[in-house]
Amino acid sequence: MAPERAVAERGGPFVPDLMRDRVVVVTGGSAGIGRDIAAQFLRHGARVAIASRQPERLDEAAAALHRETGRAPMTVVCDVRDATAVGALADRVASELGPADTVINNAAANFRMPAERMTARAFGTVVDIDLIGTFNVTTAFVGPMLERGFGQVVSVVVPDADRGFPNCSHAGAAKAGIVSLTSSWAREWGPRGIRVNAVAPGPVPTEAVMSQVFSADGVAQGLVGGVPLGRLGTGTDVAHAVLFLASDAAAWITGTTLVVDGGQSTNSL
Repeated sequence: MAPERAVAERGGPFVPDLMRDRVVVVTGGSAGIGRDIAAQFLRHGARVAIASRQPERLDEAAAALHRETGRAPMTVVCDVRDATAVGALADRVASELGPADTVINNAAANFRMPAERMTARAFGTVVDIDLIGTFNVTTAFVGPMLERGFGQVVSVVVPDADRGFPNCSHAGAAKAGIVSLTSSWAREWGPRGIRVNAVAPGPVPTEAVMSQVFSADGVAQGLVGGVPLGRLGTGTDVAHAVLFLASDAAAWITGTTLVVDGGQSTNSL
């Protein structure tokens, strides 16, 4: 039996109450990897808030998560580029769920465009959502964490961001910035009990990725040949890595970027 199938039949690799009573915020939580991350935290006992710019997608995600996990997340419409809206998100989470223990920075934007055709507006849109959004969300929630001396921040980036991201240079620059923030914050806040890490997924064919990044015929299938484990990833693969880093099982891990790509990045060694 394949290891991933065995894990699925056991209901997952973690004990069911791994995140019991923890308060977790997932930005970009209405679809794709973010939704799968929210599902794992709900399954493992957390009180979860998901945030997105689109209220209809939030409603659909909340209903689906309730069906799948038996537990419903709190939903908040929020544009992570808007510091005022992010502050309102933090206030509402604290009021309705309690102080946040874990923040998952997953909200992102991306589209393929050759660098020579990219406008400042196109570049800024992605950087504002990915990088500035990560800054806005993290700083909105970290104050109470620092006061309590406990908390985790996990951001979703890309493997080898410093090596470049051809045709997505705006996203590559933003993700490289997040990796740098991860290291800086880990060093600044580690002595005060806050752990800060990142997860870097390889090729995961979510709806958004398929339509915007792997839109050419056969691109996704062609990537399989470069993955030593012989398959593309799933949102659950990534969500398990995020759950691990946010849990007490990773209590002595901070400032790291965990690559979750089936070994694809070894091809560049």
